[in-house]
Formats: sequence, C-alpha cells, structure tokens
Amino acid sequence: MSEPIRTRRELDELLRGSTNYENMPEFHAGRVRTDLRRMLVYVERLAHPERASPVAHVTGTKGKGSTAALAARLLQALGAPVGLHTSPHLERLEERVAVDFEPIGEEDLLAAASEVVAARAAGPDPGFPTFFEFITLVAFLHFRRRAAACAVHEVGMGGALDATNVVQPEATAITNVTLEHAAVLGGTVEAIAAEKAGIIKPGVPVVTGVRPGDSAWEPIAAAAAHAGAPLLRLGQDLRVLRVRRCAGGGLEAHVRTARADYPGLRLGLCGVHQADNLALAIGLVEILAERLGCDFAAPTARAALAGFALPGRLEKAGSEPIVLIDGAHTPESLRLAVEETRLAFAAARTVVLFAMAGDKDLAAAACILARAGQVVTTAYASPRAADPGRLEQLIRSSGGSAQAVADPGEALERALHLAGRDGLVLVVGSMYLAGCVRAGLRARLEPAGGGRRSN
Repeated sequence: MSEPIRTRRELDELLRGSTNYENMPEFHAGRVRTDLRRMLVYVERLAHPERASPVAHVTGTKGKGSTAALAARLLQALGAPVGLHTSPHLERLEERVAVDFEPIGEEDLLAAASEVVAARAAGPDPGFPTFFEFITLVAFLHFRRRAAACAVHEVGMGGALDATNVVQPEATAITNVTLEHAAVLGGTVEAIAAEKAGIIKPGVPVVTGVRPGDSAWEPIAAAAAHAGAPLLRLGQDLRVLRVRRCAGGGLEAHVRTARADYPGLRLGLCGVHQADNLALAIGLVEILAERLGCDFAAPTARAALAGFALPGRLEKAGSEPIVLIDGAHTPESLRLAVEETRLAFAAARTVVLFAMAGDKDLAAAACILARAGQVVTTAYASPRAADPGRLEQLIRSSGGSAQAVADPGEALERALHLAGRDGLVLVVGSMYLAGCVRAGLRARLEPAGGGRRSN
C-alpha cells in the first residue's frame, strides 16, 4: 500500500522528480525514445478510466489545441459534462485537465494523483510515469470521477507513441502536418504524418485538414484505408463557405458538412485560420453527438460559440498599447499571427516580443519576424529555450531590428515602452512565453501596494 498524496507541495515534489520530456533538449534532439508499455500497465491497474466515456482524439502540427477546445465547447452545449485534456499549460498545471472548462481542483488533483501512485504499487513496478503520462492518467481518472459524458484529448506530440494513444476514440482528428519535432517524429513531412496517423483506429472516423496533394496526404490516407476508417476532409466533406473578421476582433464563419449547414457562427477568436479549426471541430462533434444520441444543429452551435475565445491564441490581453499573445511556434503559425495582427489591428507601430525553443526552425522564424516590426528577444524558464542573443543575431542577419533582454519580465517592460500607448505588442514563439507574459501583465495591474496601473 502507498500513502496518499495529501498536499500540493508533496505532489509538486513528486512531479519534479519525474521525467519531463517537454523540458529535455536530449528528447527533442531524438536521443530518447518512448513507448506505451508503461501507460498500458497503469490504465489496466486503474480499471481503464480512459474508457469511461466516448472520446475525441486530436493531433496535428498546428491548431490541435484550438480544435480540441472548440470541440469541447460545442459538446458542452449538448448539456452534459465534457472533459478537456490539453497541453502545455499557460500558467498553472491544473489548466491541462478541465471539465466544462473548469480546471481540476486541488482536492480532485490530489485524489487522482494518489490513485496513480497506488497503481504503481499494485504489482511489479512499471516505473514512475513521465510528467506527461502522469497528467494524462490524472485526466482519465478525473473525467471518470466527474462522470464526463464525453472527453476530448489533445495529443502531446506525434500520435502513435503519445501517452494519450491508449484511448479508444469515437472520432479522431489530424488538423495538419508540417515539419516539426523532426528529430523525434521523423525527418520528413511524410514520416511525421505517418507518426500522427498512429491515432487512427479501426472503423473510427477521421477528420483532417490535410488534403490530397499535400506531402502528408498519402500516409494518412493509407493509414485510414488500412484501418477501414472513414476519412472526412476539410474542403470537401467539411467546408468553410465564408469567413470574415468582425469589428473589434473575432470572426464570423459559415461551415457546411455533409450532414448540415452552420451559418453565422461567431467566435471571439482572432485569425481567419480558426475557421478551419472550427470546421474540423464541428466534424468531430457531429460524430460524437450521433454516438450520444443528441441533436446537434446550427442554433446550438451558434449559442455555444458566441464570444468564445481561448487564452494564448491571438488573445487581446492589454490596451494602450494593444497586447496580443499567441503561442505560435512554427514558421507558418508565426506568419499567420503576423498577418492577422496587421489585418485586424491598426497601430502606430508594432513591437514583437519573441522567445522560442532552440530546437525549432529559428532562422525561418527570424526571417518572418524581421519584417514584422521591432523585436525584443528573450527566454523563458526552460533548458530548451533559445539564447536571446542568438535570436537577436538571427533577426538582425535577416534585416530586422532587434534587442535581447534575457529576463522575460524586463523584456515585456521594454516592449511596452517601445510600442508606446498607440502601438501594439505581439507576443509569439512559445506557449511558455505566453503564460509568462499573461502573469506579468496581471502583476502590472495588481501591484503589491494596491490600485491599478495602466500599460
């Protein structure tokens, strides 16, 4: 028998001793391999909590977090509790595990963590879970404990060997595939697509933003055909007929599927690319709604989505200057963030606050940001974070203007000062930086001495 975890401090100490691949440069360099053997032992000893409710399983290079959250929001409108498991978190670990968008509370977190620890002691030692495995198990247990009617799980990385891939989903999604985590997932888009296609299960419908002609198409189509899994494609089975930016931020979209029309869907999310994520989410929800025996139609979707926004996705977090926070961390997502900022917001000047993991395509990112405005480079608290001086040099080499400020809090102050009251600060490069800046902005508005302080 193992002792239950009684305090958050005990849990934090336990997790500090776990393997956290998210912060391991050697993992992202491809020098550490993973498998599902340990997860399979734990879910069996825990009486398979991952099977307690119907599941939507979402992977992809970009947009998987937004697609997962949009699907959860739409499912919530059907009237039953919905679990949502995403990563990474912005500010608090609890954000990763939520029911009806309410992060797991401390009592439930400690109870689930204690179950995981007890499962380890229930037979031959499988080893302590990695950090991501641990949180994934906590999500399974919490959703079962809260009797979630369905659950949406976002893949952490890849697909086939991701800890979430012990689920038996009712629907899966592969949003898109580009060259990312190449050292871990494979050196080509085709190899990465094959890895992500590992979430496809026999007979389980797949919705995807990957299209015929894309480098990623053949591995995904082949995996779906081999599994007998219906493949629903963005642009054919799921179509965005219209999308427009709304005054003051957000967007309005008209989505059509083979089953129904969804006109007039308004989101608080900025970025017209979110319409594609919305179409994929609707595809997932149509499948799960049928499984649950629920009626899902345009009025339900419109009511659920009205004003819906997500932290860290072109989130407007300040004014005078405007502050937009986005977790974009690939060249394509950075390009989209810069373009959407330019089209949606009028500002006298733009300052980019930028930090990125050192294993990303830094040269391509620097080339994009060099044309976006003045750049302040910084770092966040992780051994994977690229050196701010290196980022500064890359941006200058690309013809841009940049200055390095190592401390992210000081870097935020520098960016706000450079932008001025009539400017705009775009925060990009990492979800970890996004969380750091959100906390920094909140601290500016709530100083220790009381009162409010404007940007």
